Amino acid sequence: MAYQNPESVAAGAPPWQLPQPQPKARPAGIQGFVWAVWPWMNWILPTFFVLHGFLGVGGWGTLLLLFSSPIFIPAAGLLGALPRFLLRKRGYTTTPAPIVSLLFVNWWGWVALTLTMQDAGDSGPLMSLLRSMLTVPLSVDYEQGLYVVAICVAIAAWLAVLVIAIVLPRVTAAAPPAEPAMVAGRRDERPWVVVAWISAFLVPALLVTAVVVGVEVTAAQPDASGDTVAEVEAMPIAAQADRALENYERTQQRLSEVRQLIAEDGWRLRAEDGEWVGSVGFGTRPWECRQADVECYTFQVRFSLDQAPADFDRDRFDDALRDAGWMPPEYGDGWTDAEGYRLRVTVYPANNRLSIELESPQWWGDTYELGNEMGRIDEESLGLGRTYRYDEWPPLG
Repeated sequence: MAYQNPESVAAGAPPWQLPQPQPKARPAGIQGFVWAVWPWMNWILPTFFVLHGFLGVGGWGTLLLLFSSPIFIPAAGLLGALPRFLLRKRGYTTTPAPIVSLLFVNWWGWVALTLTMQDAGDSGPLMSLLRSMLTVPLSVDYEQGLYVVAICVAIAAWLAVLVIAIVLPRVTAAAPPAEPAMVAGRRDERPWVVVAWISAFLVPALLVTAVVVGVEVTAAQPDASGDTVAEVEAMPIAAQADRALENYERTQQRLSEVRQLIAEDGWRLRAEDGEWVGSVGFGTRPWECRQADVECYTFQVRFSLDQAPADFDRDRFDDALRDAGWMPPEYGDGWTDAEGYRLRVTVYPANNRLSIELESPQWWGDTYELGNEMGRIDEESLGLGRTYRYDEWPPLG
């Protein structure tokens, strides 16, 4: 509070004849709003980042953040307050308009990196808070791209705010704090104010747009057949089951071509004593499916010979695989082809048993729903001790 006529006080006028004290002018508009909420955001955003795991599926990252919070939250809060402290020391009582837009970018960057942070647990990566909120798939690779961009943007915006706070001139008596633009030689801040208002709505809209684009990109991911997620999800379950059966037959056909190179007959899934030496059917969900954030399936089929053929020569067999279009592994014993199939041929020294296994590429589809539609494999129909020719295999479902 301040009197309008301080000379009257000096002249000894009685208090009741003095003018009423006038309230100190408060910053208004978007610059005043940002100036007022700035101190709060410096602490709310780091706290939200540390505790966000409790709103979704928290893991080891949440635990580490919680233990480091006595250091992390004060450090982040003080760094966020540093530019405002410098501005106050220079006499500013409202946020300079060029800084307003940068603060919106920095604050929404905090929100974006918090939402897209992927945690991990004992069983592997966990779902981020953003993906747990969405009802549609969002590719993990795309989401982690958003996470990296959000970190870079938030840091760059804070650095820009800090630099501007350092280089802005001090507010003097000739240019009161309410008019900091005049000190900087800019008598009209209106263009920057317009930019600040636009950024208040544009920055969150860009974040929402990025998520929407990510959902569309996820839906457009092709599988081994070239069908997108959206196309497969639009199919009736019966059509998806027919498609899965075609993929299974293709997988078995591809393996039979390799089995023919080894032996014409004698291939088993179960030995005479009932031991499983082979397998057939849906495989486990591969890593690529988790990254795509879409339900998908593979086929894993394996046959064995009781004894490797006497004339089986590994070097000659490897040459035949190359001629058939298989590419040798860079390490290990897994061969691949242009379609994405992975082949392993193993001879066990202990009993000279030969095993051949093929894993298919992935296709979109839910194995549980497909299994219910197609029926489960009847293990008895596989035959105890039954042998198969190279061009024979059990049905799927």
